[in-house]
Amino acid sequence: MAKKPDLNALGLIKSQQRWAIRFGPVDVSPAFAGGTVNAAINTGNDAQVKLDFQRCAATPDYFAGLGVAIEHEGTSYPRFTGTVASVEPTATGASVQALGMLSLSEQILGTFVHRGFTGPELIYTLARSGGMREDQLNIQGLDALPRETFEVVVPVSGIIVEQATDFAGVRFLPPDTASRVLAGLDTSEGAYAEFDAPTYALALVTATRALAAEEQGIADIDFALAWLITFLRYGHAVLPSGETLRFGRNDSLARPTRHELVAVRGLLTGRFWLRRPAFLPQPHSLPLLPDGSRFQADIPQLTLQERLAFSALARAATESDLLARVLALFEAIEFYASGTTVEHTFSSDELEAVKSSVPLTLKPEQKSRVNDFIAGLNNPPLRRLLMKALDMDGVSYMPEEIKLLWRLRTLRNDVVHGKSKEMPKAEDVEYATSIVARMLVYRAARRRQDT
Repeated sequence: MAKKPDLNALGLIKSQQRWAIRFGPVDVSPAFAGGTVNAAINTGNDAQVKLDFQRCAATPDYFAGLGVAIEHEGTSYPRFTGTVASVEPTATGASVQALGMLSLSEQILGTFVHRGFTGPELIYTLARSGGMREDQLNIQGLDALPRETFEVVVPVSGIIVEQATDFAGVRFLPPDTASRVLAGLDTSEGAYAEFDAPTYALALVTATRALAAEEQGIADIDFALAWLITFLRYGHAVLPSGETLRFGRNDSLARPTRHELVAVRGLLTGRFWLRRPAFLPQPHSLPLLPDGSRFQADIPQLTLQERLAFSALARAATESDLLARVLALFEAIEFYASGTTVEHTFSSDELEAVKSSVPLTLKPEQKSRVNDFIAGLNNPPLRRLLMKALDMDGVSYMPEEIKLLWRLRTLRNDVVHGKSKEMPKAEDVEYATSIVARMLVYRAARRRQDT
């Protein structure tokens, strides 16, 4: 059995040093009461940290991830970065077990058949599909991949074509034409039956890495389907061109759907894979044991908005699309903060003074716009309402956690308005989900005290 190295592997025990233990933005270094780090390749990457909360005022969030470092003479020596796997309470704190690369072990690799790929590209694909960011990877050999055109083919239901048909930048193919993408693979035992469909969508993408081609191809196909559905749901009797609409309700309610499997083939190199675009969540069932502390069976008297906040949080925790998760989180925040009142920024006299200063030369529609704006000056922004609600409920939080929530909100809004193509990071959304869940649990606790 491999021996676990101690936390003093850097040989600084006799020097002045400081243990830096952080859960996301929360520094709990004063609470550190011992632990071990194992960075051996043959046994995995893990850490066990014992915390004494009586030594530290800060309270960590276990969804924030654990970072362990040694700080010596102004320099930080990282020892471990990973995900909290389990925590056992102790008399004065907690014993935390964390694992590196845990996000990969929480996923299941579904169908993945490939040929012609190099090791570095396969490692890169598996790591990125498992949730690792580009900046976390440094894989030699990726830069040597040639740039080529890839065929990205996915099965589609809800559409029938008798011959190859170009639509919205994508080519839709009948089964006999698309079957060639599986040529050379052993399908005798029906291993790829899930790839069978009445129609297939083909997108051509030029890229260096097959994963980039797959992502762009799926995005093109999804948009083509969205374009089609939009026109199917058009029910106005007259088209923009002035023509009368030909309408059939059954056809208009069709739901063209992309299947999960995708085939990617490089036309230059012949590298090919058939796989699911992402890993599947590891199935897990938990014992439902109401204990009156973490799992409370009784529901206090909640408002409709508070119930809707819990429902929105549940969607944020189970939705697969990261932007949709951020949207659901802020829906939960809005419901949570609704009903909270704060002091007006402007008094009635000040509002009247602002109104009287409006130039009389404005046109009626301009005056109406200005008056509407003035009338809303005392409508508090969501962040101000949230901060008041947090204080009323006695929620424990760090300013950096609120900044994280608004950073995700800004990122989502920038994507929606075309200002950015950056997607939220999965680990940030997980942390944000825990933060919002904390708000709701504190609200439920306050409602329970009120009854």
